Amino acid sequence: MRGGDSTKRIYSRKSHSTLGAVPASELMNIEIDDLPDVVLVEILCRLPCYKFVSKCKCVSKRWCNVMSGPYFLGRFLRLQSDHEQTPIIRTLITNRGEEFLTRMSSSAKPLALLFERLMSSHHLEQEPLVVATYNDLVLCCSTGVYYQRDYYICNPCTIQWVPVPPPPRVYRYTPVGFICDLPYYSCTKDDQGGSFIQVNAEYRCRIVRLILRKRSVCKLKVQIFSSDTGEWITSTISIPSGFISDTVPLERSFSYNGMLYFVGDEPGDQNFLMGLDPFMINNSNSALSLSSTSRNSTNGDDIIDRFIRFDDPVPDSFLLRYLGEYRGCLHMCDYHDHTSTFFVRELKEEEMHGGAGKLCLEGMMKDYSLDIKMVPGYDIVDLRFLDPNNEDILYMYIGKDIVRYNIRTRDRLKLVENIPYQNSFLFPIVLPWWPTPVPRLPPHAQPAGINL
Repeated sequence: MRGGDSTKRIYSRKSHSTLGAVPASELMNIEIDDLPDVVLVEILCRLPCYKFVSKCKCVSKRWCNVMSGPYFLGRFLRLQSDHEQTPIIRTLITNRGEEFLTRMSSSAKPLALLFERLMSSHHLEQEPLVVATYNDLVLCCSTGVYYQRDYYICNPCTIQWVPVPPPPRVYRYTPVGFICDLPYYSCTKDDQGGSFIQVNAEYRCRIVRLILRKRSVCKLKVQIFSSDTGEWITSTISIPSGFISDTVPLERSFSYNGMLYFVGDEPGDQNFLMGLDPFMINNSNSALSLSSTSRNSTNGDDIIDRFIRFDDPVPDSFLLRYLGEYRGCLHMCDYHDHTSTFFVRELKEEEMHGGAGKLCLEGMMKDYSLDIKMVPGYDIVDLRFLDPNNEDILYMYIGKDIVRYNIRTRDRLKLVENIPYQNSFLFPIVLPWWPTPVPRLPPHAQPAGINL
């Protein structure tokens, strides 16, 4: 049933209701199926969260149709926003789909059912890996970490996915990023304190792959997949001279305020942030220039892009890492193993947008000493992520364990033991009040096995 038809049905059933003519003595015999749709919506939209909505959709075809319509969606989100009765869940998952914070699910592997169905539908020989996330959408790949080719855009909450047409083949390590232009819905407050709900049903996705070269280059190729066209394009980015492009780690791409960023380090341990807006690139092969916090156009487009270098606070030891976002600020971080000290730097949008292309980290970072007793000799110590709900809590990889560490109280807790290093990378995921439907690709880009 289409959204417009569903809306019409909600109101048409109300006009055909005859409950007002029923004597009060007979109202006790009326069942819930006798209620008009608009009344049924007012009852069901008060369910505490989407998990119960999903279960109630299974009651009957009518309930499923009513709860799938735009009127129900708007009423449900408006009540959630007005009463704030259900918190928006922010958590972390590993590239294996594991969650050790148990916020998303009581299961240690909340993506297990999604992976199982993906493998069955597409005859995969091994479980997919998570390679990027955006809100509650997850980008998975079934062909390993370094030679990625078969991607799936998934929503673990609804067990929905859409296969992405394969990109042009690249036989080398290829960092990947994933971003949407808008959230599926947005809530704003009006002057009277009420909520205004905007549903962005036609939101768009982009997958960006960097084609790296093992030498100093001034141009960098990127492959971009557009959900609205269902096709991959190849663009060329002009980058500052001396940039060696094979130093961008796969696990350090992230989205922030509509931009997709990659973090890397150049020879001499100079760190940088490279950001681009893939939605400003034409749906055809094109070239664009990437310079310091600037807008450039070489193809008639207004391309927003940024390249920011950082001065190191500790010579020969600093490796910039994206640690997460908290209250609108980016947190960049590094661990210095010689002194068992890690540094945290908060970056605000105005610094990234209006700077001169180079930021000094010295004197602008908070440094915290790590209890040396929790770092046995020769063990690997690596920062993983900032807790999405508490900026004082970090997650670290120590030895072979994931450890939660409070930088204020120095309390620590071992969460996971004996996890391989390559499986310890963390991705943020947000569970909103209503799950984001996976994008509908154009018909020519929809292979067999699509699960909407």
